[in-house]
Amino acid sequence: MVFGAVASITLFSMPYFNRLEAVKNKAEVKINDQIIIAEVAHDEDSRAQGLSGRKSLNINEGMLFIFEEPGVYSFWMKDMNFPIDILWIDSDNQIVQVDANVLPEPGVADEYLTQYKPPIPVERVLELRGGRARLLNAEAGDLIKARPLVNSEKLKGL
Repeated sequence: MVFGAVASITLFSMPYFNRLEAVKNKAEVKINDQIIIAEVAHDEDSRAQGLSGRKSLNINEGMLFIFEEPGVYSFWMKDMNFPIDILWIDSDNQIVQVDANVLPEPGVADEYLTQYKPPIPVERVLELRGGRARLLNAEAGDLIKARPLVNSEKLKGL
């Protein structure tokens, strides 16, 4: 009887815990009173992987790259399957540049892939589905607000 109760609780609670794990690494990003749910790339491995290999990105989704200190970080389209917008964000949470509709470069050797960089040091980079920045009316000078979807030690500084 006890085994049955434990098994039932486990079966019914697993979907909840799986959903909780799925949002632990996500943030709500507000741009011009519109919300994007962004996966957060906060460590070297997740930043290196980025959106590479994914088939697509939904209209209200993105990836927010967080760096420990401001820098002129380089991004490329290695193994990308769809165009993206890249929003470069400084330490004051202000967009400093938007690179719109950056296209994948299939078949191009790594050493020849285009390198995208911000004009000044940034602490964050937001990648969106290509064309989404225009729909958000996002441009240099706009402020970005971000907060974790759930309290997470990994996203404490967000």
